[in-house]
Amino acid sequence: MAIKELDRLTAEKIAAGEVIENPASLVKELVENALDAGAGSVAIAVEEGGIKAVTVIDNGAGIEPGEVALAFRRFATSKLTCLEDLESIASLGFRGEALPSIAAVARVTLTTRRQGAAAGTRIRLEGGEILAQEETGAPEGTAVEVRDLFFNTPGRRKFLRAAPVELSRITELVSNLALARPDVAFKLTSGPKTIFQTTGDGILLHVIGAVYGNSCAAAMLPLSYDDKRRGMFAGGFISPPHLNRASRRQITVVINGRVVRGNAISGAMERGYGTLLPSKRYPTAVLQLQLPPASLDVNVHPAKAEVRFHRPEEVKELVIRAVKACLQRSLDLPPAPRPRGEAGGKDHWTVGPGVQSFLHEWGKPHDPEPAFAAAKESLELRPGPEDKPAVSPGRLIGQFLNSYLVVEKGDSLLLIDQHAAHERLLYNALAEAPPGAKRSVQLTIPLTVELPAAWSVRLEKIMPLLDESGFKMEPFGDNSFIIREVPFSVHGEIKTTELHALLEALALSEPAPGEERRQQIRKTLACHGAIKAQRHLARQEMVSLLHEWENTADAFFCPHGRPAVISFHRDELAKSFLRRGRAN
Repeated sequence: MAIKELDRLTAEKIAAGEVIENPASLVKELVENALDAGAGSVAIAVEEGGIKAVTVIDNGAGIEPGEVALAFRRFATSKLTCLEDLESIASLGFRGEALPSIAAVARVTLTTRRQGAAAGTRIRLEGGEILAQEETGAPEGTAVEVRDLFFNTPGRRKFLRAAPVELSRITELVSNLALARPDVAFKLTSGPKTIFQTTGDGILLHVIGAVYGNSCAAAMLPLSYDDKRRGMFAGGFISPPHLNRASRRQITVVINGRVVRGNAISGAMERGYGTLLPSKRYPTAVLQLQLPPASLDVNVHPAKAEVRFHRPEEVKELVIRAVKACLQRSLDLPPAPRPRGEAGGKDHWTVGPGVQSFLHEWGKPHDPEPAFAAAKESLELRPGPEDKPAVSPGRLIGQFLNSYLVVEKGDSLLLIDQHAAHERLLYNALAEAPPGAKRSVQLTIPLTVELPAAWSVRLEKIMPLLDESGFKMEPFGDNSFIIREVPFSVHGEIKTTELHALLEALALSEPAPGEERRQQIRKTLACHGAIKAQRHLARQEMVSLLHEWENTADAFFCPHGRPAVISFHRDELAKSFLRRGRAN
């Protein structure tokens, strides 16, 4: 096949794919342009998760009338003049690709007015072609409206996710940008609803409160570590060990004012916590690093989402030392304040790997507060008779490692995973309950929780399905929710850490290919409601679990497909012990 040069429009659409992947990446480019223009306030409005429309309005410097059309040409930028400038980049955007990439795959209207100018300029483009440019009245700053993203590239448009997913991506992105710039007032709206907004007063804790909730902000620890010898500084806030999450989504890494993907930095932060964090749990953090511009390369990714360090070990060492110093200073601090709306006079946060499930407390004496006393009608394990269960021919031998039931059944020895077995019971109970049947326990005093804005967006969309499964919650202003009923019996106090882990899983997990959302929600509820590994069970509880498990459908696998039981036949055991014949 002969080699030929691509036409301009085709080349621009290909280039656009490197920069604009989805509505969130579109918002990122427009907001970063606004920040580079010196904006003190940025308003982002989206429709249908940004798929239908995105509008970004700022009060920055604006664009000169004669440069408006030039801004939509590739590699046209005001932020670089020569190759040497790449060694000391201070702006967020500099490649000159954002506006032309957006215009190549959408319908764009840009209205701008320079500060002090008598009139503004409006330009309209479609598919990269300029349709009109005119003088117009406008406030100082710039407004960019982008409609029908990927209208002319249907192959890309079909890979966009559902509107709630795209809106969640945008919310997470804008939240991170707001955390990076507490001096800028951000406002994000979806249709008539305000997702979140910040005041721009320059106080980072206020932004943390707007994004993650006031209870989270109240618990955060200030981070400050200055490595003057290397000209590096680490600042921001990190959470105390007891305030942890199931993923790294609430770790924001800001390097020289730029939000970056920082897996290496996040890993260094976790090393700073050492053994204070439970396994597979992660802190909430806003880590602000100031590094010499020449010590990193920000031009390694088309969307400028990654950086490369010239001496990465030095940066990791800075983060580790900063986190350790912060935690050492804070070890003698009083416990973090109770989250707003939580009942009881005690601190409900838990520390270390012994975090207890908020849905069940087996094998321990309880003195539950009245607000969370369990109702009699529930899906809890009911203590059974000490001797033979009514149906099961299996004989319970005991519990191994506080995680597995050891059972003799016929000619086989069974090891039953207590979590997987109970998860199957709970899932079947949710799936098989007739419509309208009571499958939840009402809390005597409803529980109010504050959630990150990105979670709230997703949870509101699935609340009818949660209600159907017995998890009854409703919005309570901004990003707060009232929880009135839970699907399973509550013994003792509801642990806030476990509640947040459940809500995070419900908000952020996605159905597997071919799986219905309803089914995925039931699996999540069952998993978080089931007894955990390393939980000691009283003998009656083990007998009850064994009895119910042996009389449930699909008992050999948990709802996620993991085995719930493995068996060893007597002949296998005899062979392993080099016995001849069958063991008696």
